[in-house]
Amino acid sequence: MNEFDKSFKKDVSAVNKRRNFLKKSATGAVIVSLPAKSVWGACSVSGALSGNLSTNADRHTCTMPNLYGGRSPGNWKDYKNNMHSTFNALGDVKSSYGKNSTEYANAKTCFINAIDPVYQHQLTLPSEFSPLNMTVQSGLDSNGGGYNNIYFHLAAVYLNTYFGFYSTYGSGEAEAIQAITDVFSYWYVNKDVAGFSISDSELGYNDGSTDWDAASCS
Repeated sequence: MNEFDKSFKKDVSAVNKRRNFLKKSATGAVIVSLPAKSVWGACSVSGALSGNLSTNADRHTCTMPNLYGGRSPGNWKDYKNNMHSTFNALGDVKSSYGKNSTEYANAKTCFINAIDPVYQHQLTLPSEFSPLNMTVQSGLDSNGGGYNNIYFHLAAVYLNTYFGFYSTYGSGEAEAIQAITDVFSYWYVNKDVAGFSISDSELGYNDGSTDWDAASCS
C-alpha cells in the first residue's frame, strides 16, 4: 500500500495559504497530509471557507462518513473483468446460464451500456476548493499526488454511492455528489493535522457487491 505526497500553493477565496496535501510512502494506500499551524473549524463547505486560519482554538470534531461495502478505484477501472461479483443480478444470470452463455453475454453488454455513461459524470465539488474539472473517468485515470490523488478516490466514492454500495447514502447522482462532497470536506478540513490520513478501510474499499440493476436490463 502507498501514501501520496504533493505540496503546492493555491489561492482559495480570500485565503492565501500554503498547503501541503498528500504524502507518499511505502506503508499504506491512504490519503494523507502534512502538519500545518492551523486547521479548519467545521466539516462543511461553509465551515471550511469560514475557518479560523490563525488558531487551533475552538476546533470542532469533524467525522468521516461511515462507508462500507464499496469497490476500490483500481477495481472500478477494471470493472468489466469482475462484473458478476460486483453486480448481484449479473451473478445470478451467470449462475443460472453459465459464464459462456448467450444470456450472460447479453446481460453483461446491457449492464455495460448502462454503467459506462456514468463514467462521464462530473465530479462536482465547490469551485472554491478545487481548480480541477474532472469526470469520473478522468478521476480514475489521475492517480498521483495533490488533487489528482483526491479525485482518484472520489471517483470510486462516486461510483460506490451511485450504484448503491454504501448504505450510508441512497443511490443515484444527487447522493453520489453529496458523498464526494462529504468526503472531500472531511479531508479539506483535516488535511493539515499532523498524522491525518484516510485509509482504504475508511473509504469502504472491501470488495462489496450491490443489488443495483439497470432498468433496461431487467
